[in-house]
Amino acid sequence: MQLPEEQFYFTSPINSKQMTQDTLVPVKIELEKTSINSMQVLYIKDTAPTTEAIKDVLGKCYGELMQYIQGNKLTSMKFMAWYNAMQPPWPIDVAVETDRMPAKLKGRIQARVLPEGEVIIAHMWGPYDQVGQAYEQLQNWLTKNNRKAKGAPFEVYLNDPAAVKNPMEIRTDVYQP
Repeated sequence: MQLPEEQFYFTSPINSKQMTQDTLVPVKIELEKTSINSMQVLYIKDTAPTTEAIKDVLGKCYGELMQYIQGNKLTSMKFMAWYNAMQPPWPIDVAVETDRMPAKLKGRIQARVLPEGEVIIAHMWGPYDQVGQAYEQLQNWLTKNNRKAKGAPFEVYLNDPAAVKNPMEIRTDVYQP
């Protein structure tokens, strides 16, 4: 699905504040050009009124999604999110990739299939509030390689920040179709 150009965002709301050089945490980012298979995704559209409220919205939506996934005997795979604005309030599509689509959707839960195709992934190690650096590197790669985005970027969360002791161990992949 091709989205209108104005829906391509390259800064994360988690990193929305103006940063100066001395506030940047030196995160590790590696870019990878690869292809992905199609993904079956269940998601909830919600809005965080402030940057500080994002984690609460994500927690609530992931709780709802996991209850539905378990109740329908689906297997959860990737935990994901699309940020659909560049400033508060933050409209967010909170999503989980599943092994298959359920026969019937319920409540706020919606479904989409992400098409297979070429992506650039920014693999990032570091705190969420620095994820804007990954978006910036993706944009720079697109510009340098004279390529255009074919859809909105999305974040994939690879570990639980509550389970790691050092914020530099938080793993986030940002996919850019």
